[in-house]
Amino acid sequence: MKKFIKNHKKECIIGTIAFLIIFFVIIIWLFIVPVFSNNKYGDRLEGIEDHKISSGVINDIESKLKENKMVNDVEYHNEGRILNFIITVAPDMSKDDAKKLGDTILDKISDKNKEYYDIQILIDTEEENENYPIAGYKHKTEGSFDYGSEVESSE
Repeated sequence: MKKFIKNHKKECIIGTIAFLIIFFVIIIWLFIVPVFSNNKYGDRLEGIEDHKISSGVINDIESKLKENKMVNDVEYHNEGRILNFIITVAPDMSKDDAKKLGDTILDKISDKNKEYYDIQILIDTEEENENYPIAGYKHKTEGSFDYGSEVESSE
């Protein structure tokens, strides 16, 4: 074997370099290229086709929330498996009444979809208020919203 390598030094070097290049191209092709072709969620959105939230459901939620005279505006945004609601309320609405708005959202979403999506709500006012904003979050495995810590004045 040593004699063969000594007699064919150039060919052995070229063959080794070609083998290494082919090896690295295969590694890149198998492990790095697929990462760039996936969407930003990877496989976390599996089954989302079976859990579509229709615009009719969102319209029902918005209209039901706006029936409350203290609710000024409702914004909705879907980010993958998270349903985001931003609710603007009157500054004199009590925190307990504001937190009940989350139950209104849950009433309009099917149980099947509540078990698939996480739901976030942000309740705020257009004016400066010591009680707001209030953030609520419902994990898909929970039955109700959990609300963040109380807002405190920084003064």
